[in-house]
Amino acid sequence: MGRIWQLLFNGRRREASDPAPDAAVARAIDAIEPRLRFAGGYPQRYRAAVSHALGYVRRLAERVPGPVTINREAYVKDPFIRAIFASPDEFQHALCLSRAMQAYVHEHGCHLGTPVYALLGMRRQEKGTFGTELVGEVLRHDVPQTSVVFSDHTLTNIAPSEAQARELLTWSFLDSLLAEVRDRIAALREEKTYLEQKRSELAARLHSADAASRVRLQAELDALLPRLQEATAALDLRRYADYLDAVLLRPEAYLRLEDYAVCLDDMNIKRASCATTREIRLTDLLGRDRRRWSIALLHCQQPGAASIGENLDYATRWLNI
Repeated sequence: MGRIWQLLFNGRRREASDPAPDAAVARAIDAIEPRLRFAGGYPQRYRAAVSHALGYVRRLAERVPGPVTINREAYVKDPFIRAIFASPDEFQHALCLSRAMQAYVHEHGCHLGTPVYALLGMRRQEKGTFGTELVGEVLRHDVPQTSVVFSDHTLTNIAPSEAQARELLTWSFLDSLLAEVRDRIAALREEKTYLEQKRSELAARLHSADAASRVRLQAELDALLPRLQEATAALDLRRYADYLDAVLLRPEAYLRLEDYAVCLDDMNIKRASCATTREIRLTDLLGRDRRRWSIALLHCQQPGAASIGENLDYATRWLNI
């Protein structure tokens, strides 16, 4: 029996010593409204919702595929890399020599060859096109096809290890949920400001209106005042915890991952079967704006800062396209 109590006690002690939930609550309050620290109930009132969301985004961060090693040898061997990048030069300049990576290099003083991990996000589009196909023994031209194109490659959450990159990603996902709460509160503020301006406008018009117009304007004002009262009450700091609950207790409605598999040939043409092509497995991130990003955790050896010559060469090649 004593052993059981010891295990229970030690488990609670380890849980209590975990700083992440308290750090997440502090992060949430800083993002939403710092005055909530003095509005009563802080931090206990926010722990349940924030801890639920933190657990959810941690699981999301662990589900992100990768790390996928990016280098010229991998480009030859890995069909996933060939599908998402048109050439080795493209991934070299889109990723290892991107502004985000260069800023990371300068900030952290990385040396050439230092391993770096980062989240890659990219847009995936399917475009109708026409191509040539061999049907039986007949070569047919202008056959309708679907081309899968990846663009807008973006790096975020850059770190020196996979574990650190996933930890950064966890907090980035949490920040996305908090942004949804913040946007809701901003919309309430905008509504209140609009109603206050409308009230002032109606009051000014009433002051100079004739008798016939006063009846109509007064009716408009009478209908507006309860709405303004409700909008003012909605911005009471004591209501903010409810807005956090609405999002953080249902995080899957505002942030989720979806797996996607597609059969692509070497020209990134979509095929009905993978028997003679390659199957590319992707994971899409759907955020609160409902836009879809294909994501993966990447690994590359730090190339160091791009030289002036490299940047000029890259710019010249783009201008000549």
